[in-house]
Amino acid sequence: MKSIIVWRRFMLTGILILAMATVYAADKHSESWIYGKWQLQYDPDGAQTDWLEFLPNGDARSIGPNGKIDGIYIVDGDRVKAVFSWKGKDFIMHFRADRKNGLLKIVTSRTGKPSIYKKIDKP
Repeated sequence: MKSIIVWRRFMLTGILILAMATVYAADKHSESWIYGKWQLQYDPDGAQTDWLEFLPNGDARSIGPNGKIDGIYIVDGDRVKAVFSWKGKDFIMHFRADRKNGLLKIVTSRTGKPSIYKKIDKP
C-alpha cells in the first residue's frame, strides 16, 4: 500500500515538474514576435521616420535623425516597455501590439493619439 502511495506521489511530482517546464518554455518563446526591426508608419505629431530594433537578449535600439540610442525592453503579453537613455535622461516608452503582433502602437505626448510602428524584418 505504501509503495502505491509513493509511486503516485512520484508520478504527480514528475508531471508537475514537466508542466512547469513546459509553461516556462512557452512563456520564454512567446516574446519572440518582438524580435527584429520596426519602422514608424504613422505619427500624428509629424515626427520623422525612425526605427526600433528589439534583440533577443533584451537590448533595444532607436534609430532616427539623432542617430542610434540604446536601451532595454521587456515583453508582457502584447505589451512592450522600453527604456532609452539620451543626453542623460531616461525615456520610458509603452507599446501595445495588435492582434497579429505586426504593429506596435504608442500614444504620442502632444496629441494623445497613437503612433504606429510596423515590423519590417527579423534579426
